[in-house]
Amino acid sequence: GGGPAGGGASPPRPPDAGCCQGSEQPPQPLCPPPSSPTSEGAPTEAGGDAARAGGTAPSPAQQQHECGDADCQEPPENPCDCHRDPPPETPDINQLPPSILLKIFSNLSLDERCLSASLVCKYWRDLCLDFQFWKQLDLSSRQQVTDELLEKIASRSQNIIEINISDCRSMSDTGVCVLAFKCPGLLRYTAYRCKQLSDTSIIAVASHCPLLQKVHVGNQDKLTDEGLKQLGSKCRELKDIHFGQCYKISDEGMIVIAKGCLKLQRIYMQENKLILD
Repeated sequence: GGGPAGGGASPPRPPDAGCCQGSEQPPQPLCPPPSSPTSEGAPTEAGGDAARAGGTAPSPAQQQHECGDADCQEPPENPCDCHRDPPPETPDINQLPPSILLKIFSNLSLDERCLSASLVCKYWRDLCLDFQFWKQLDLSSRQQVTDELLEKIASRSQNIIEINISDCRSMSDTGVCVLAFKCPGLLRYTAYRCKQLSDTSIIAVASHCPLLQKVHVGNQDKLTDEGLKQLGSKCRELKDIHFGQCYKISDEGMIVIAKGCLKLQRIYMQENKLILD
């Protein structure tokens, strides 16, 4: 029954609350299993706030996600997005070769080329003015066609082989003369119902365009035999003529054409009262 030797030793301290007592007690894990309440052990640093708030500590997987490396980033919502290639650049029609664009523009009408496509950009304007589009011109029924416009067209492209100026009432012999002078390769000339034109224009066409093959000038009241004589004597390649409702022409002019144009294949006459059998 004696006390400890020396009598001055202090009694052992009682264990802190919550600590393991006895060697048979297994050591407390650092993080309680998910089914264990946090009150049985001290809350971990990551789950301390939740434990103090009366909640449950996060699972080890959650702790690893929350306490992982600083470089760890939130995975994408769709894992395939990480490896998706950037979208391709929007194709540009101007990357096509000029020859392909010219082929596309060839399917447009004159109005579509001049009033729409040529206004898109300078490159398209230059393409629309390419000489191949100005070989065959149908300007019929356009009152914007004046002598000045015909001169500009002829100056821009001297490769015109066909032109139709039917029902264009704002031009005169002057514009046709300039056109004929600057386009000597003209093969087909059509000018129906241009009542303001006279022999002057048809004589200019005959004099400067010796390769002419087609002349359709129906319903021109001012056309006379003088114009026909020039065609017959200078246009040896003429194959197709239309002089319907040209009331002032007669046998005299037609005889010159018949003798000079030996390749003639088609003649159209209508209401030519001065022409006899």
